[in-house]
Amino acid sequence: MKNSTLLVVLAVLMLATACSNEPRSLQTVVQGTITVADSIDSSNDYAGIGITIIDQDSVSAPVDTLLHMKTDVNGSFKGEVLFPKKGYYDIILNRNNNDLGVIRVILADNDTLSVNAQLPDVGETLTLESREHKAMETLLRVDRNFQRVGAFVRGGAIPDSLLLDELIKWTDLYWQVYEAHENTLASLVAAEKSAELLDSWDQEEMLDRIDEVLPEDYMFSVAINYGKPYIAESKGFGAASNYLDSLSQISTNDEIREFIHRDKIQLYYDSSRVREAKALLDTYEENYSEKSSSKKWARRIRYDLNYLAPGVTAPEFSFVTMDGDTINNEALKGSTYILEISPLANFEYQNDYDRTLIINEIYKNYGLKIFTLPLDQSEITINAFFEERRKAWPIAKLGTFDVQQIIQKFNVVQVPTRILIDKEGVVIRKYERAEFNDVIQGLNSAFREVNSPS
Repeated sequence: MKNSTLLVVLAVLMLATACSNEPRSLQTVVQGTITVADSIDSSNDYAGIGITIIDQDSVSAPVDTLLHMKTDVNGSFKGEVLFPKKGYYDIILNRNNNDLGVIRVILADNDTLSVNAQLPDVGETLTLESREHKAMETLLRVDRNFQRVGAFVRGGAIPDSLLLDELIKWTDLYWQVYEAHENTLASLVAAEKSAELLDSWDQEEMLDRIDEVLPEDYMFSVAINYGKPYIAESKGFGAASNYLDSLSQISTNDEIREFIHRDKIQLYYDSSRVREAKALLDTYEENYSEKSSSKKWARRIRYDLNYLAPGVTAPEFSFVTMDGDTINNEALKGSTYILEISPLANFEYQNDYDRTLIINEIYKNYGLKIFTLPLDQSEITINAFFEERRKAWPIAKLGTFDVQQIIQKFNVVQVPTRILIDKEGVVIRKYERAEFNDVIQGLNSAFREVNSPS
């Protein structure tokens, strides 16, 4: 049972809704009452409490004030707010020039949001009422119960014979949330969760449900993350490429079409179709030459296509392990190996470590070697990492390699980055972060001359 948390899904949702291509500003009514506890102010005069709704795409982005209003003597307020897209926004409460709380709310077109709270205990007294929030409450309730069942499964409290029945039940419960609350943020998250669960046992039904929600902007990422891999596995590379083309054709959002174009380039790159990937990249650069973020992405992927694509000789490197051994390209000729490049303090690297141990135990029997180049600033951090973990493969000693040179040569943009290299020193595949899930496929390709381990 996949166990992605709802918070992660909501973070992805916020990114996806940021790609929305609305032709006009959206509008909704925000109203409610903000009062003050008698222990703080017994005057019963609640006038002048500021309610400011802001939009900020990231921590470093500028703040855009969408609406500012103040309460009357009863603490009541009401206003119409214009906003660029359906999604989450912050309401800042202010009194006597002091910010007293931030409320995270969903704004949607033609919805009415009612906000009621009492200062100073905003978190304990807050109530939010709207169509969107009602839907989200339903989803959160279903998700909490699902997480509880997941804990039972991990604890062995549910027999294996009943696991499929549980999957079917929760798949349908999430889908019911989608059907009952269509056109809300919660419905889209619920549809994704249903597709995610179906991916483990009924992928044809998964495709049907994805198709039913398309062409909602958010569902394109679900189609790429779940639909495309299934089609590639069951019908082959050509079908997966055609699937991406079909997604691009039904989307009316230019930014989504751009990301589909990126994914198609990545598909060709990962499948060792370097020449075709470069041709697609040429077209991409022609279409998106005016956006700095697009040009930055294109430069990055072009470097990988030129120097780190499958079939390309790996860049030269050299380091000394903590055990004193000198490791470089020449010394590793005749060996299949993985270079890991990451801070050991990285949370995702730490989460991957047990799985990497298992991969190492299985494939070292066929000659696999693993080497880690830590990007941490202190040996204390590295030593602390291994206080409670087994050091199963060589770790590069800090100071024996040029960190910036390694980052540049292997185009390290995300960590962990891993590069699988064959006996001839040729790149099999570069893996970034969660792409490490695909490493088994690469290892089976590298050791295809022997029986692949089960």
